[in-house]
Amino acid sequence: MYQLGTLVVTLVNGLVGLIFWRRLRAAFPRHGMLIDGVCVAGLLLVAPPALLMTVASWSGLRALQRHVPEPLLLISMGAQVGLLLYALLCSIAAAARAAYRALRGPRRAASARAVARAAIGPQATADAQATTDAQATMDAQATAGAQATADARAVNAPEDTRTPPEAIDEGRRRLVVGATWALPAAAISVSMGGVLASRQRPVVVRVALPVRRELTSLHGVTLAQLSDVHVGSFMDAERLDELRDAMNAVRADFHVITGDLLDHHVSQLELSTRLLRGLRPARGQIFFCMGNHEYIAARSASIGAVAKGLEEAGAQVLVDEAREVRLGGDRLWMGAIDYPSRARPGEPARRPTLDGLHRALGQMQDDGAPRILLSHHPGTFRAARELPFDLMLSGHTHGGQISLGRIGDYALTPMLPAGLYHNGHYEHRGRHLHVNAGAGGWLPVRINCPPEITLVELVPA
Repeated sequence: MYQLGTLVVTLVNGLVGLIFWRRLRAAFPRHGMLIDGVCVAGLLLVAPPALLMTVASWSGLRALQRHVPEPLLLISMGAQVGLLLYALLCSIAAAARAAYRALRGPRRAASARAVARAAIGPQATADAQATTDAQATMDAQATAGAQATADARAVNAPEDTRTPPEAIDEGRRRLVVGATWALPAAAISVSMGGVLASRQRPVVVRVALPVRRELTSLHGVTLAQLSDVHVGSFMDAERLDELRDAMNAVRADFHVITGDLLDHHVSQLELSTRLLRGLRPARGQIFFCMGNHEYIAARSASIGAVAKGLEEAGAQVLVDEAREVRLGGDRLWMGAIDYPSRARPGEPARRPTLDGLHRALGQMQDDGAPRILLSHHPGTFRAARELPFDLMLSGHTHGGQISLGRIGDYALTPMLPAGLYHNGHYEHRGRHLHVNAGAGGWLPVRINCPPEITLVELVPA
């Protein structure tokens, strides 16, 4: 599936590169050699990641990560996103032109018919007048003919009767030339800005969770959520230290990590556990739920080895289970759901999502204490939203990484064009879901979707 997608991207790269080259050659005909060189260099910069993934899937991209300096790879991936943005803008412009022509065509035809009907009425009068005018013209032409013959003989050189060339609209030409380079330049600039944004310090998104007023020991308690770090995918030790410091800086009582701490190999446990050991929640507890990339990493060892490594670093790994968290004379419930997918051969069997939800919620007493669920995949909320809990914390989507805003519950993002629950806060009949935008990503590009730490505060209802 991934290879099919990258094959499409590779074909788009070639097609858009060809269109861009032809437009540049037409706009700047005197600089053909320079344009050829720039286009070839740009294609060599952009093409390798998608081409290698087409041939060797994710191992091709990981080979690039091992052997290519990270700054160069970041520029390459940013340019790739810029090229796709340019293709999207060109497609939108072409669709708009086609729609305009389709709407304008019937209007032109109707206008022509109206002109023809209007011309039928005065046609007879025009014919009579034309006959009179024709006779007068013939008489005038006879007289003028004799004079023209005499004048022609007096002329020594023949007159140039060629039609003068049509004047070039310089304003329109400058507009076309400007658009030829300005549109791709804007797309590349935005994508390179997205590369820088992906490395910025995470923003803190605050979520208030109302609790009963009599549970005074819970008032003001905070939980900091980190999700989708993807250690090993453009996430080195220095960047992990920045995330650790950002988590500790919010001074939350508890820390929760909603999956995909690792990316694709058990060797990434070393840096992952280093991050966990550096976290300093005020009340000492770190809760963890499994993401799909923990299972991907476990293919190089076992899921038991991954879970054991995380627990030895201080995380409480919850799989379809819940824990009671005592705070003074009050308490809250913390549960987590396994990642909803079928087990691969050799992996332990996994419960269906609804069974896992009933198991975790069944371990929470219905005593008025807040019930919090961790679920890496926000789609779990669709199955859970009629069940008794207060807040679900999720990740997985990275917020789409390129965000164009949100209409109701639908997030506008070209990376995830279908489905719901991609980013931010959602509510259904008193059940709440917050989808963290993640700290890492599929690509090192984020546009209007910065890395995120979620800070949940329990407040009196």
